Amino acid sequence: LLLPKEANDIHTPITSMGTHKWRFGYGSNIGLRTLKQKKNLNPSRYLVGTIKGWELYFKTGFPYVEPGWAAVRKSVDGAIELHGSAFLIPEDEAEGLDRQEHSYNVIPCKFTSYDGEVVEDVGLYVPKAKYIEGSKEGIPSYRYLKLLKDGAREAILEDHWIQRLESFPHYITPPDVRSQTEQWILEFHADESRKDEMWTTGKLAKHDGSDASFPQHTSIMGYVIEINPNIWVFSSWKGHNITRRNLLQFNGKSLDTGDIRYDEPGYRPLPKLSDCTNEEKEYLMQSLESQLHRGSKIVAQYEPFLQDQEI
Repeated sequence: LLLPKEANDIHTPITSMGTHKWRFGYGSNIGLRTLKQKKNLNPSRYLVGTIKGWELYFKTGFPYVEPGWAAVRKSVDGAIELHGSAFLIPEDEAEGLDRQEHSYNVIPCKFTSYDGEVVEDVGLYVPKAKYIEGSKEGIPSYRYLKLLKDGAREAILEDHWIQRLESFPHYITPPDVRSQTEQWILEFHADESRKDEMWTTGKLAKHDGSDASFPQHTSIMGYVIEINPNIWVFSSWKGHNITRRNLLQFNGKSLDTGDIRYDEPGYRPLPKLSDCTNEEKEYLMQSLESQLHRGSKIVAQYEPFLQDQEI
């Protein structure tokens, strides 16, 4: 079975299989649109079906904003099936995807499509950190779980699998976490030494961590955040206002093509909060919380963002 219909034109044999590799999507890589538009991949074949002997769970992820990522573990019952999509992509794209999924090993597995086509060497992403029975599992964000469910529907995976995805809860910010976040924001605005401090694009860009005299900072919405040096963050966050990037991520759009840096055409105007949905605003707040609740601190306001809210 080759689904959805828009993929029918790529059901063609590959003459040089050595230049392509099969990969299996069960998390954010299920849907064909996501593979093409967000991951910038060019599948030559796209099939939906199952791999036996593996079961889906969520491993712990990025606290407060993306606290759970899709993962698989060997099932006790070898008959259990993992549903998703198998896609054939150029070798360089497979290597790039493997780098993106660097916390996973690629394990060759036997894939069977819903139509009965068998592919013997589909690469399955299995967490490098071995699952320990009884260990804490993650809870996916609203954004991430929606991506899985939308991808499953787009691929027309079997109904019982979609229902299984529907059964997973998504992360909701605990009231005490949100209360503390709001308290830190109030304290910032009440602090005479910080509340009127305004940063420009140039000043923020200098604080990308490349020079020890300019410690790493980021900006979320209208706030400039001094990043706790003892925590890990994406390098793309440093010296950059990530509001647009967060919204691209939330909406499943390509970060590579859509995230504009301060010195690139189209950087301004920055996104307006009044144009955001409640779900988008919540994701931005959770992104802020992922910094503040891990020891980072609001030190200033980001002037370009505040200016663009008034346009």
